[in-house]
Amino acid sequence: MERASSNLSLLSSHLNPQFQSNQVSKLKPVDDVWESLKMDSYLTPEKVELRKKTRAFMESIEKELHDYINKTEFPFHLVPKIAQLGINGLQMKEFGAPGLTSVETGAILFEMAKVDMSVTTFLMVHNCIGMSVVEFLGDDDQKNRILPDCQALKKVICFGLTEPDYGSDASSLRSSAKKVEGGYLLNGKKRWIGNATFADYIIIWARNEADGNRIQAFVVEKGSKGLKTEKIENKYALRMTQNADITLDNVFVPDNNKLAKAKDFSSANLILEHSRVGVAWTATANAVGAYEASLRYVMQRKQFGKQIAAFQATQLKLSKMLGQCELMLSLCMRLSQLVDQGKTTIGQIGRTKGICSAIGREVCATAREICGGNGILLENRVIKSMLDAEVIYTYEGTYEVNMLVSGREITGGISAFK
Repeated sequence: MERASSNLSLLSSHLNPQFQSNQVSKLKPVDDVWESLKMDSYLTPEKVELRKKTRAFMESIEKELHDYINKTEFPFHLVPKIAQLGINGLQMKEFGAPGLTSVETGAILFEMAKVDMSVTTFLMVHNCIGMSVVEFLGDDDQKNRILPDCQALKKVICFGLTEPDYGSDASSLRSSAKKVEGGYLLNGKKRWIGNATFADYIIIWARNEADGNRIQAFVVEKGSKGLKTEKIENKYALRMTQNADITLDNVFVPDNNKLAKAKDFSSANLILEHSRVGVAWTATANAVGAYEASLRYVMQRKQFGKQIAAFQATQLKLSKMLGQCELMLSLCMRLSQLVDQGKTTIGQIGRTKGICSAIGREVCATAREICGGNGILLENRVIKSMLDAEVIYTYEGTYEVNMLVSGREITGGISAFK
């Protein structure tokens, strides 16, 4: 009875107009989604500081990036500064890498992608589908030769899987590797390869004719005879990311640059499975960045004599956007916790990437909408977030492919595609 009476008293106080007025006057805008969910409680104090350091760096360069976005150039002068942050290497434990957990990696990627997806993509390609490939699939000699300079960001590595005619159907790729004395001759074409115009190493997935045409990994070095990389132009999302078309014309790769543990296409799938966790985080962060930017805008913009934020339509949209951001962030955090425990499945990861990319797309579109005409200006961020959301929706497995990977698992192995 005492507990019931206490609850009624509490309810009565909340219904009291004076109480409500006092409470409202103490409210602050929810302009930090990470903090609103108290996500730092999942990090050690040391990693909280690393997250904050990453946030401060990204916020400090945002305006500076605008010229590079307009020119579709990558800001190479920032690479040494990224190295100084101490985040490169992410989950790798050797060669001076930070050895982050999946949760900690998610927190770092979140702070980067909130501000800019191109800079984030540079780091993710280099780490999640670059260095991690050598770490998991290379032998000791290959790791010791390639990874130290990549960890120091003295050299850059990237991942060449997609081809002009084989995107989602990557396992049908046609690039070939012919065994010759001392190594292999690679022939074929690749498309949409991030960082490839300037990478020192490109991991090319090709069919090894000497091993039953199995798809295996070969490290092609910058400047190799017969290697041509050409920047893809007229791209309206991830504007600073240097995606390339690659042509391989009898490119010689020595035996010791064929990754020792990459036996077949399942090796590539293993890498992509885990990199999609990071993509889910960035889909979420890109949307959160749009939400937070739109909130700042409507708080200061006035029409009809009051803040846009005071209109019911605006508040309804803000509430839905924040709820969607909280949903995605909570899902990513739980997924990463399960990754760290070794309890995730490929279907669960694909589903999370798919759902976050789809919801994130909606959040970004709504953020641009409530910023009105000014929402298409780069200085307000939301148009960039909206366009970049289109890329996230598609790369590392399209929405449909990821959801069908999930569907196969849900139905106990009934595959809707090969």
